[in-house]
Amino acid sequence: MIDVAIPLFLVVCGIAVLLMKDLMSSIMIFSVYSLMMAIEWVRLNAVDVAITEAAVGAGISTVLFMIILSRTKSVDESKKSVNILALLVAVGVAAILLYGTLDLPNLRNSNIAPNTHITPYYLENSYEETGQLNVVAAILASYRGYDTLGETTVVATAGLCLILLLRGRNSKQSTKDTQKDRVTNLNKLSVDDAGVKLSEMNPTGADKDKDIIKKTVTKFLIPFIQLFGLYVIVHGELGPGGGFQGGVILGVSVIVYSLVFGLKESQKRMSIKTKDLLVSSGVLIYGGIGVIALFFGGNYLQYNVLLPDPKFASTLGIMGIEIGVGITVAAVMITLFYETVRLVDND
Repeated sequence: MIDVAIPLFLVVCGIAVLLMKDLMSSIMIFSVYSLMMAIEWVRLNAVDVAITEAAVGAGISTVLFMIILSRTKSVDESKKSVNILALLVAVGVAAILLYGTLDLPNLRNSNIAPNTHITPYYLENSYEETGQLNVVAAILASYRGYDTLGETTVVATAGLCLILLLRGRNSKQSTKDTQKDRVTNLNKLSVDDAGVKLSEMNPTGADKDKDIIKKTVTKFLIPFIQLFGLYVIVHGELGPGGGFQGGVILGVSVIVYSLVFGLKESQKRMSIKTKDLLVSSGVLIYGGIGVIALFFGGNYLQYNVLLPDPKFASTLGIMGIEIGVGITVAAVMITLFYETVRLVDND
């Protein structure tokens, strides 16, 4: 019943997101959709994917949507119109994707290649060849090491593109609003408006109590969240997890800190220069381990030549690239949040 109910609920949520006129309601339903997807991934024994879905889909995406929505203006319903060109492009892309699925093999067919020799080979030989107890980690980091390096590079490139595209716009406007200008603008407001602004700037009573509780709980939880993220990264060879999942958790911890304490306070803990350096350093760690393997007489990303014990060397090498992946993913997630918030604030 659960396996039937969850997909049906997902379909209902997807339709509701499209039909809902209130954008805040759409965001909340979309967040519920992501949470249900995380539950479905758990049901399919893909716990690592569930972690990413819960953190990115229900967490970071919801926060970014709400931040952007807070800065948008309402539009008169009578002025809305359907963009026919955009609709045709969306329908055309959907048709191409559906047509491409016609050539996909039926995974329930026992005679297809993954079920006859590829999957059995990985299950039988991955530990002997890679030293990894987790077959998924062995496939991603060893058998498909080049592909994973490419994926990590794509993530880092996306982060660098965000920096280039958004920061240029941010830097032009960020220097214009100084504290002196804000005080001058505040003095120009009416008495009532100024009172509202001053009450927001100097919260009293219940507001202060809520602020203390919120900050205290956050300070208590952040170390445990980050410790769990590190655990997911370094124990990816033993169970569900790895660099992508652990990196997302580490990135979320910084974002939660920023939401509670503010962006400026968060940047004191992790400066923009440090974050930018981490975006590319993870890829350098990944690629550097492959280069080190060449110096030891092996092939690129051939980890078992790094130490006399091949299995331990493979485990150590894969752990190193998982750390590199985690650094890049965490830095890119933080970049996405930092640059989006700064852009919205400047606008």
